[in-house]
Amino acid sequence: MSSQLGTLVVVILKARHLHQPSFYKQDPYAQAVLSGQTQRTKPEPKGGQHPVWDEEFRFPVLTDPGKDKVNRKLEVSCWKDEPRGEDKLLGKGIVDIESTLKTGEFDDWVPLETSGGARGELYLEMTFYANAPPPLNRRQSKLKQSDRLTRPQSADRHLP
Repeated sequence: MSSQLGTLVVVILKARHLHQPSFYKQDPYAQAVLSGQTQRTKPEPKGGQHPVWDEEFRFPVLTDPGKDKVNRKLEVSCWKDEPRGEDKLLGKGIVDIESTLKTGEFDDWVPLETSGGARGELYLEMTFYANAPPPLNRRQSKLKQSDRLTRPQSADRHLP
């Protein structure tokens, strides 16, 4: 018997309203951890509060959910890349992947927080590829195709 249910493909698309601890534009990166396996995006130079990464990662999904369902919780976080010194946590969140394992798909904003409160959101797209046959019906993405890789527009900026 296989020790894996299948593979979870996680696309870390973008973030919005990230905490920015200093005046200067930060170089943020995102990180995802599942079942002890950690993967991270490349830092986006001058990504500031609204970085866009669009990076894909693959995680094995173990058959055993683990103690307290630890193997069913995807931990995501955003960090400020610090070339001289330790990187700073901007915010983190937890996604329970149980429903994604049943439906096969997830795409939504994940709230990030620290002990200081809410710290922005991270947009994730997840697809579960089971070692068994796939579900028959797929649902639509919550973002319009034209909005997938765009940054939020400033309220004072007027487009022609």
